[in-house]
Amino acid sequence: MKRVLAGCIDLTLEFDSVEEANRYAKGIEEKHQIFNVLKYKELPDGKIRVRIQRQYNNSPFPDVLEGGEK
Repeated sequence: MKRVLAGCIDLTLEFDSVEEANRYAKGIEEKHQIFNVLKYKELPDGKIRVRIQRQYNNSPFPDVLEGGEK
């Protein structure tokens, strides 16, 4: 039988503003999910590009399973 021991989704997202990116992060926190910002870049046109790893459903985040601090 297969079990998910740890899982996360790796996303690259582009937002129109810093406020929109912050609302997205706050939404993840409100769902009590773990996430890790891997890269944050402000683009010349004012947009924000963010690469994050986000907890998959209610599976443990890989860092937690492997003894990390998350």
